[in-house]
Amino acid sequence: MRSRMLGPLTQRRQWGADRRSTARSALHPPISDRRVALGRLAIVLTLCAWSAYFGTWLFTDLLNAHHSTAVDRAESIAYLLVVTLPTASALAYLLARLGFFYRARSHHRATRPELDEHYDTTTPTLTVIVPSYQEETRVIRSTLLSAALQEYPDKRIVLLIDDPPAPKWLRPRELLDGARALPQEIERIVAAPATRFTRALEDFEAAIRLDKGLDRTTMDHLAASYQAAVEWLEDFASSYERVDHTDAFLVNEVVLRLAREFSDVSDAVREAARQEVVLPAARARQLYRRLAWTFRVDVSSFERKRFVSLSSEPNQASNLNSYIGLMGATFREVQTPSGLALAPCSPNDADLEVPDPEYVLTLDADSILLPEYCLRLVHQLERTEHRDVAIAQTPYSAFPGAATRLERIAGATTDLQHLVHQGLTYYDATFWVGANAVIRKAALDQIAVKAYIGDWEIRQYIRDRTVIEDTESTIDLGASGWRLFNYPERLSYSATPPDFGSLCIQRRRWANGGLLILPKLRQQSRARRAAGARVRFSEQFLRWNYMASICWSTVSLLVLLVFPFAATLINPLLGLVALPYFAAMASDLRYCGYKRLDVARVYGLNLILLPVNLAGTIASLTQGITASKSAFARTPKVRDRTVTPAPFVVAPYLLVGLAGYTFWVAYQHDLKENMAYATLNIALALYAIVAFIGVRYSALDSWVHFKSLLYRRERTPRGHRAAEGARSAADPALDWQAVLQVGPAYSHRWVNASGVAIVGQGGGRWQLTGAHGVVRDDGPLSPDDADAVTGNGGVAASVRLAEDQAPITFHTVFQPFVALSSGEVVGFEALTRFDDGASPDEWLARASRIGVRPDLEGALARAAIEAAGRLPRGGLVAVKASLVLLSEDEKLLERLRALGRPVTIELSLPSAAETPRALQVASALPANVALALDHVGLDQWSLSVVSSLQPALVKLRRDAVTGIAADRARQAKVEAVMAVLDDFGGELVAVGIETSEDLAMMRRLGVRFGQGFLLGRPQEFVDA
Repeated sequence: MRSRMLGPLTQRRQWGADRRSTARSALHPPISDRRVALGRLAIVLTLCAWSAYFGTWLFTDLLNAHHSTAVDRAESIAYLLVVTLPTASALAYLLARLGFFYRARSHHRATRPELDEHYDTTTPTLTVIVPSYQEETRVIRSTLLSAALQEYPDKRIVLLIDDPPAPKWLRPRELLDGARALPQEIERIVAAPATRFTRALEDFEAAIRLDKGLDRTTMDHLAASYQAAVEWLEDFASSYERVDHTDAFLVNEVVLRLAREFSDVSDAVREAARQEVVLPAARARQLYRRLAWTFRVDVSSFERKRFVSLSSEPNQASNLNSYIGLMGATFREVQTPSGLALAPCSPNDADLEVPDPEYVLTLDADSILLPEYCLRLVHQLERTEHRDVAIAQTPYSAFPGAATRLERIAGATTDLQHLVHQGLTYYDATFWVGANAVIRKAALDQIAVKAYIGDWEIRQYIRDRTVIEDTESTIDLGASGWRLFNYPERLSYSATPPDFGSLCIQRRRWANGGLLILPKLRQQSRARRAAGARVRFSEQFLRWNYMASICWSTVSLLVLLVFPFAATLINPLLGLVALPYFAAMASDLRYCGYKRLDVARVYGLNLILLPVNLAGTIASLTQGITASKSAFARTPKVRDRTVTPAPFVVAPYLLVGLAGYTFWVAYQHDLKENMAYATLNIALALYAIVAFIGVRYSALDSWVHFKSLLYRRERTPRGHRAAEGARSAADPALDWQAVLQVGPAYSHRWVNASGVAIVGQGGGRWQLTGAHGVVRDDGPLSPDDADAVTGNGGVAASVRLAEDQAPITFHTVFQPFVALSSGEVVGFEALTRFDDGASPDEWLARASRIGVRPDLEGALARAAIEAAGRLPRGGLVAVKASLVLLSEDEKLLERLRALGRPVTIELSLPSAAETPRALQVASALPANVALALDHVGLDQWSLSVVSSLQPALVKLRRDAVTGIAADRARQAKVEAVMAVLDDFGGELVAVGIETSEDLAMMRRLGVRFGQGFLLGRPQEFVDA
């Protein structure tokens, strides 16, 4: 095979970065008898050491006469608990790695002829679905190329683009356009070899059908085809842009790996021909098919957010469910009143046909597969003994050649987890890892549940209750009698966060959800026992540890780190308990290609991640208590460094400070063991801060957050600017009537089809003298005309809108939106007041009873818009409207656009049936008009609607705010709402703030905007 110079990487590398340039073999290195024996010995030593410690604790601590007080005994029991829980996790690690040893030693890899023979008689259909959300085009391209070059027959690849379909900003638009163009780009890249080798296969099969014998010429043609494939692959590799180590991995381990294998085949065929050997027709056909299958692929894309008939929940599970739910059917695009929808139809009328494959491969957009991944995993699932396996996967490994120290050590933990997951399969305790997996479609169909979006039925396969949805789906599959299987080779790789900010986001998500799924584990065990299946203790122990160990290990280590336990509780046996675990980890790091000393770096990294894990655990507990869904936080995949969230900038330094305090207390009491433990943690935590975060980056991130507090303008979402020069609502000198002065008197009339008029009077006061039909703007009205319309014997007497014929008189007032942190007024909400004292809802209900509600509601909205036109420039204006009004009044949006200032349309929280129409209305709003949801509660339904509509403002119901200072459950729910809003940039407005306690609590929770009598009452206009 020819060699090519591929050029240097353009990514800058840190000192201490990963020096590995090539991936390890797909097959794990041999496991020696000595290694297995030491693995068993580590478990025995850990158990014996802990048992000895327990005996010592029982007789010398708990039953010690000196520990006569309840406090002493409680401290003794607490210490035993906090050292026993991490010991259990250490045992789980040692047990899993021993399972990996057994599997690695017994694994027999299917040979290439065995695979070719299998696929001669069966070619199971496979669809690869790649969910993506605002990923860099380069990242998605690498993933799609690795899937496109799979040596699998008739592959289908679908890129599930989850970006907003109509972004308003340049960068999201560029990412969306890049993602949309990728399917055609990938097909164009492989088009030439796909056409050439498909034709070669067809020519060979045609010759066989004509009974033409195979000869030396046939062998030469076969060798030439493989050599042509080698040349194409090498040319493509040499021209492929390599920005970072993931690009280098694609080139070296996918493209050039295929080139090397094809070159070997070409050389072997030529050598056989030279020796006058002619291959059997069946074998030659298999070799031709291998070439054709490798390059033949169908690539397309799908955007669920274009259709109102599919879920728009902002998480990856819903993205996958939306497409999987379409499989096996044909659809046509239908324009409905609520927006574009997919309606089932016959194949002849279809705009979209989605085949129903036997297997589905889910592949994250930052992962890369080796060329034989699909071929080997589907072959494994097709074996008789694996007919009850729902998911086959190879837990992903870290890309070699990481450019940062943090990415190298985080990658080391990923490679250790690869070994652990392989071992879990030995005990039937496998979990779906998520980055890549081949799934049996029949298994998904069995666990599917129906749900509805309005009147549209959708199917949910993968649960999105937690942010680790793959773990929960594992339990669902197990309860239905399905197993999962980890193929014992390294065939998949996935990106590791390159900086501490993005790592915090990823690890916090990983720590959130496990506790919520534990009750399901008991249900699965009962279901399996009822079906007569055996549930082993080892399986249950490993599953419980997998889901709960982040919680108990984090809490235990923090307690040990900061609490100065009595010296009598610390025993040298504890060192012997921990020694086998760390020795085994150091050995495994060496086995995976790292250094043994990296075990100290891994420990340091885990130390500074303790606050991150604790935050994820608290979020999980909060979700369990409040029954609210945690927001799905995607790990950033950008070249630039991600700013670390503010709490996690300070937390590592605080952790060092707490350990230092523990050292000082131990020093004062001459507790040498405590001092030694504190010193170790201080040293490793400081190393981790310097090496993995960077003191300079900590300072920069702190400055970013500090500056945002000092200099950040109060903003309203999606481009709305705060009122310039607005004064504090709490300022006693503020003259509301002066601020809201509207100038000279004015009057307009709107005349409907029956001649009934709505008359506007100077100073913002209005009269509705009758209403029927569609109201239109009929221009200015003179004072004389106004008197004629509203006087006795006028048109008002012709229609009864209420119990009498008196005109309905109303006026518009404005209540301020206030920035809670500064007290500044940032906008106004238009409200209607009727002179008879009745509420707007009462008058709208009366209008509904006689069928003229749209006329009255339209009059109220136009009055508000007219009055808002005289407001001081710069501030936000919120106008109330209904879905019916927005859908039917064509001029309303034109009037809002003509205001030339930031406006929000306030809709009441829609019902399930109204949500599709709300989505359509929101998409049609002018550029200066944003959507606000009013009367939003803290329940799960409200959160789901907010996630679907993604409004700029969310106004909580008054009962959600009043008295919140004394209600912790509601406080947690408010934080959950804010987490959902953070996912798409919305803002929360607390309505009904009337006490200083509620105001202080809203500030403490981080709510930025509020309304209420404490902040400013509604004020009406005065004449000029």
